[in-house]
Amino acid sequence: MRHALPILAAIVLSACANTPGAPPSGGNDALIGAEWRLEDLLGGGIIDNSHVTMTLAEGGSAAGSGGCNRYFGSWARPSAGKLTLSQMGSSRMACAPALMDQEDRFLRALETAADYAFTPDGALVVGTAQGPLRFRKD
Repeated sequence: MRHALPILAAIVLSACANTPGAPPSGGNDALIGAEWRLEDLLGGGIIDNSHVTMTLAEGGSAAGSGGCNRYFGSWARPSAGKLTLSQMGSSRMACAPALMDQEDRFLRALETAADYAFTPDGALVVGTAQGPLRFRKD
């Protein structure tokens, strides 16, 4: 009977483990280091072939492409499922007006990030005051 307890614990733990290939639910590891490519901006899609990205690095730095300019800042995960971005800045190159507008909406939304979740198919959805930002690993 003494040996049954470790075996039972191993069975229970393996049943609770994440599905292979799925990101860990709410875990930092799935967020950190990957380049996340924006596929939907506030429920309105994005301009075809625009390259909008976000990378959250170990240590709290955030950076990416807004589609025209590079941006940078800090990120934190104050509690499970919560995400904040702050101290945001960007380069100041001019692009086509439509790209500049999309980038402006994206960066304003990022600054109001409040939470995040992973969809069953592995997309990252960041909740902001303006609406959701949907990313996929690049």
